[in-house]
Amino acid sequence: MALKMNQLVKLSDTPKSTILYYIKEGLLPEPQKPKPNVHLYDESYVERIRFIKYLQKNFNASIDQIRTLMQRKDFDISKGYETLLETLDLLMAPPSPKRYDKTELCEAARIECDDFERYIDMGVLFDRGGGFSDTELEILRILQELKRADPDGKLLQTYREHAQAVAEAEVDLARRLTRERPGDEETVKALFDATLILKPYLFNMQLFERYRARMREEDSPSSLGEKRPKDPR
Repeated sequence: MALKMNQLVKLSDTPKSTILYYIKEGLLPEPQKPKPNVHLYDESYVERIRFIKYLQKNFNASIDQIRTLMQRKDFDISKGYETLLETLDLLMAPPSPKRYDKTELCEAARIECDDFERYIDMGVLFDRGGGFSDTELEILRILQELKRADPDGKLLQTYREHAQAVAEAEVDLARRLTRERPGDEETVKALFDATLILKPYLFNMQLFERYRARMREEDSPSSLGEKRPKDPR
């Protein structure tokens, strides 16, 4: 079904200016122009726009990254989420105005390169090739700050162990889905939603609930009674 711009704006819940920007940047194809000042779009534009916004929101993907993905010869919008399983390296390399080699990164983070190598070996910092970005610089600074707060490294070790276990479960499920349900976009999207949205929500809310429960325990009458000093009389 051919759509006019006002219909496309409504169906995609996206401003006209944003749609025109996507076209200009090559994320959307040029519309059909059967007559002067008449531009027509098909329903695939709605799907593409939703996919673009999903990548921007959940992967913080840049226009360049999305363009590169969509210009792949094997890219098919009807299999967009399945394609993501095979191109995560493209989206997981965050754009950065500056790239660092190992020495530059250590100097910028003000750490010894031995510490850098230790974080790589521990699996809490990753060399994805092509140099390091501001993301790795920020992570190094956080790791150094965490050393002062958690000198025995218990929290960091817990993060790593649980991250590895969760990642293993996610990969197993993704591989099974591509084998058993090829082309099932809704199911693959559900996996991405779980990974990108549900997972951080659960982890953060568990922290909130556990902290609130601990505060209630400490403020309970029985707890206060235990802490109250005995009357010396």
